[in-house]
Amino acid sequence: MLARIVVSVILLGGLLTVLPGTVQAQRCDRTADAAVACFAKNATATGLVIVPPGMSVGDYTKYAVAVSHVLQTPTATVFLMGISGAVADALPPTNTDGTPNQSAQNAAVNAILDAALRDGMVALPDGASSDQLKLMARQFTGAMAENSGVTISPGAVLKVLDSYVVASTSSTGSVDWPTVTSGISAMVDGLISAGMLKLPSGIVAGNVKQFAIDVSHVLYDYRQVTQKARL
Repeated sequence: MLARIVVSVILLGGLLTVLPGTVQAQRCDRTADAAVACFAKNATATGLVIVPPGMSVGDYTKYAVAVSHVLQTPTATVFLMGISGAVADALPPTNTDGTPNQSAQNAAVNAILDAALRDGMVALPDGASSDQLKLMARQFTGAMAENSGVTISPGAVLKVLDSYVVASTSSTGSVDWPTVTSGISAMVDGLISAGMLKLPSGIVAGNVKQFAIDVSHVLYDYRQVTQKARL
């Protein structure tokens, strides 16, 4: 995980390094994407980074190029870091009995990103696919989970949304989703009117409400899979 963080920092700062003798052969200085691709290939060849399971070196090289495009899109980067921090805190990769369940966290990250793209909360950066964006978010989430110095829960918003679902769940386990929707909608309106939630250009209250409601469904699914009564 530390190696992945190092790679992201290097890419972010533009400190792209290639091995001697490969620059002319691979034309690493032809474009910015070529420079990133050369760095990724050399990083895997020298063991600086390990290619994630299921990916080939070619896939990882394409992913590294996509990451460089995302990191050059501040809105997307900030959104990914915010979501990743919240998920790492509120949706750990464990079941209620403490057994590991990484797939549950991964599914939640993927679903939240799908909702964000669908609801207009974030635009897909040029040069990156939705799958690459999700992989980046999952890697951010894993890195942020290692931080034990946070004193204010970054997952507080997710826990608040989940509280609406828990409060609207009957003793038989069924959820009154219209009540959840109404409560979350009123909360968003209250935050906006109080000046605690500022909407950027192009985003309206309806986008935020729909995204929050979609996320509440994601949180419910996560709790069902992990058998947790609440976050």
